[in-house]
Amino acid sequence: MTKRNIFAELMEGLDALEGAREGKVTLRKTEVARKAPPEMTAAKVRAVRAKLHVSQPVFALKLRTEPRTIKNWEQGISKPNAQAAILLSLIDRDPKLLDEIAAL
Repeated sequence: MTKRNIFAELMEGLDALEGAREGKVTLRKTEVARKAPPEMTAAKVRAVRAKLHVSQPVFALKLRTEPRTIKNWEQGISKPNAQAAILLSLIDRDPKLLDEIAAL
């Protein structure tokens, strides 16, 4: 049975840590710029719904949210969060998505 060289193992670990700090890593790193969510105003929410020719309750039903939420967005009482703003922007680009969402 061979004796372990603990000092050598520790030095190897410290060298690996130093290399990682210097950017010498075998894993890929990707820098991604954080983008702000699309601005979704009350007027834009109304425009998206009007483009689809649906009422507030139907729009809410298809998005699986409360009609009061849609009403609050359209009246400017509250704003859609980042995820909802992205979803509404996608629906605005491709109105068929609303039916696909409703079918899920």
